[in-house]
Amino acid sequence: MSGIFLTGTDTDAGKTIATLLLTHALLEKGVDVCPYKPVQSGAEEREGKLIAPDAELYRLLPALKHQELSTYLYKMASSPHLAAEQEKAVIPIEEVITKIQDKASNQEILLVEGAGGLYVPLNRQGYCMIDLMEELQFPVIIAAKASLGTINHTMMTVESLKNRGLHVAGIILSSTVQEDEAIEKDNRQMIEQLTGVPIIGTIPYIQNISSYLANESSRSEITGNWKIEQLQEVAIHGYKTTI
Repeated sequence: MSGIFLTGTDTDAGKTIATLLLTHALLEKGVDVCPYKPVQSGAEEREGKLIAPDAELYRLLPALKHQELSTYLYKMASSPHLAAEQEKAVIPIEEVITKIQDKASNQEILLVEGAGGLYVPLNRQGYCMIDLMEELQFPVIIAAKASLGTINHTMMTVESLKNRGLHVAGIILSSTVQEDEAIEKDNRQMIEQLTGVPIIGTIPYIQNISSYLANESSRSEITGNWKIEQLQEVAIHGYKTTI
């Protein structure tokens, strides 16, 4: 079983785009990889069926056309615990864990995309996304904004993960807004220096990025310099491999 968990420093930090691009890059390397977002709030109803908008973006990759990419879907665009409550439901934590483990056992690498950041609650008892990550014990990649404020958010995320004994395999920085290039460059340098965690890839600011990424060559252009081979080693051979 081999998995990588993708989390964000906060909402809209670029997790879904990072997951899509990382999947694309691994597929180009011939890796049997599948992305999976187990819990999705803000699900949309289409033709009488609930659809996970984030997971649907993965379907830009033709190899994923018939894969199950998300399972536990709730309509309200809120924290998952509240979205489930609105439907008089409770997120079945043990089922979620089993589902992830089962899917990971059938893939060379399973990329699990979390909901929001580390302390997004999945139930009223205070079980949060970081608790799920701790139970799974997958290496973690952090999706973070490249813009002003990211050093603080990324540092706190890294420290929280390390305090739970989780291995932080790398960080993907996404330019979700237009920012001064000098600020973004300095953010990259300071994050690597302060955390000791490598930046494994960056995503430039692109208007209508979902449409842009529908083109295979556009995806490859972004991921061309990403540290993919080293990341494979971390996922497959364990935490002691460094990148």
